[in-house]
Amino acid sequence: MIHPTASPCVPCFCLFYMSMKFKDLPRTTALCMLNELESPHASVEGLFDQLSDARLDARDRRFVRQLVTGTLKLRDRLDWIVDQFARRPVASLSPTAGNVLRLGVYQLLWLDRVPTRAAIHTSVELAKRCGRRGFAGFVNAVLRRIERGPIHYPDRVADPAVYLSVFYSHPVWLVRRWLQRWGEAATEALLNDNNQPPRLFVRLNRLRADLAQFRAALPAPAPEPQPVGPLPDCFEVTEVEGLFESEAYARGLFFVQDVNAGLAAALLGPQAGERVLDTCSAPGGKTAQMALAMGDRGLIAAADRSLARLRRLRRNARRLGLSCLKVTVEDGCEPAVGAGSRIDPAAEIRSGPRQFFDRVLVDAPCSSTGILGRRADARWRRPPDSLVGYADRQGSLLRQAYGRLKPGGVLVYSTCSIEVEENEAVVEAFLDATPSAHLEPARDFLDPEAPWCGRYVQTLPGRDDGDGSFAARLRRGLS
Repeated sequence: MIHPTASPCVPCFCLFYMSMKFKDLPRTTALCMLNELESPHASVEGLFDQLSDARLDARDRRFVRQLVTGTLKLRDRLDWIVDQFARRPVASLSPTAGNVLRLGVYQLLWLDRVPTRAAIHTSVELAKRCGRRGFAGFVNAVLRRIERGPIHYPDRVADPAVYLSVFYSHPVWLVRRWLQRWGEAATEALLNDNNQPPRLFVRLNRLRADLAQFRAALPAPAPEPQPVGPLPDCFEVTEVEGLFESEAYARGLFFVQDVNAGLAAALLGPQAGERVLDTCSAPGGKTAQMALAMGDRGLIAAADRSLARLRRLRRNARRLGLSCLKVTVEDGCEPAVGAGSRIDPAAEIRSGPRQFFDRVLVDAPCSSTGILGRRADARWRRPPDSLVGYADRQGSLLRQAYGRLKPGGVLVYSTCSIEVEENEAVVEAFLDATPSAHLEPARDFLDPEAPWCGRYVQTLPGRDDGDGSFAARLRRGLS
């Protein structure tokens, strides 16, 4: 078989498709996005942000998101299926050829609303447009064999890790780690949860509205948001259509935040009038949560090394009506917080002299293994040795942030990881090296009966509502 060369993949992918007069714009857009994601520098979020430029209506945009997200999440399982019925393994094909087949299998076996005939026909047409002679026939033959089945998976009894890795489409090295730590039942629940459509949670802005006003401003006739999670004012929204064009959004009555993402800020417990440092603050959900807890009184120095992400944080703060934030560009490993601008669209964002704070939040960059259900591509971008690199930077961030904490002040270290190397090991190593720092158990401040609450906070997808998250509370001694 002669397989195709890679299709052009550029940020303005819709212009390429329109110029070539492709008829099936949603599927060709999805294919180009999948090809673009072969690059380590591309991100799902960044490509999805461009969908509004692709001349797709709302329904087609949802379909593109479904195709890309589903195909990415199930990539290894899709490849396993194709390899049973194709004369050549997917790994030997070009990226475009592999993605055409993955899209076809995903539609054929997972999308009930796409008829079998349509799943095969549209995949063949896509192959004709992006491939060379013979590729369309190859795609047709493989999909028809898969339709007839049967499909076999690895023997679960012989090697549970390999079976779970293929069936739930996760790297086998991660599955082996999780089996060792969490056991088979909890690991399977975690893997399954990661493959479900992510739920949308929002937090009410009590400075702008009460619950009745919030509900009244939501688009009708959507179901009322339901309270969820261990913290107040957090709701699940089951109907997203129109939410971000609604009066409730425009007036800043809510912001998006996972139910478990708020646990770190709640553990920190900022008070009105205090000075708080939020290092690695963008995109700003925890920053906004802390500002609300403080009644927008005091100072939050919101620092991050990404200017673009800080600008998003600042826009969101304006929408929410928050004025206690001071936004500053800095790398938390080389801190210089001080004279950042307040939330003023005309102001420059600048670094300033070192200062000290009553409370500090270190929401450290991590492997994101607790949010693989939201980050469709993240599971394939983390090699086994990546945890060491993350832990080195996390330790540096923690040490630098602790040095900016007043005597008697409180620091919370948090991640969206479920890996010991990035969580407990970082904290314990810091405590061993820092006699003045003392761990204050999370159970003394949050729900001691919750399965995620002990010495630390550690939530787990599949067991708890929401994402995986970790948090540890440290206090600096007075001497």
